Amino acid sequence: MNIELGLLYDGNVMLVSDTPLPDIVCRVEYYREQRVFMVVYGDDVVSEEMMHYEVPENMARPVENTPNIMIYSLFPDHEPIGYKVPLVQVGNII
Repeated sequence: MNIELGLLYDGNVMLVSDTPLPDIVCRVEYYREQRVFMVVYGDDVVSEEMMHYEVPENMARPVENTPNIMIYSLFPDHEPIGYKVPLVQVGNII
């Protein structure tokens, strides 16, 4: 599974997966000091079901300036699924 971050024309951040995600994303947590995302798939998930993703340095500022993340999952022979989830930021504001 490949995960990519992108910046939309309106300044919002988009997370794109080239394969279906394991479940519907509940929220994305961003740890500022480590520049790491944790994708959370539900309220009662165990840590093995969470996915970590390191945020490239050039995307850190746009991520820190957005309250939501747009999630896009691509499927073979099917329309992509897109939806917005809250971004929970953890750590000191720089």
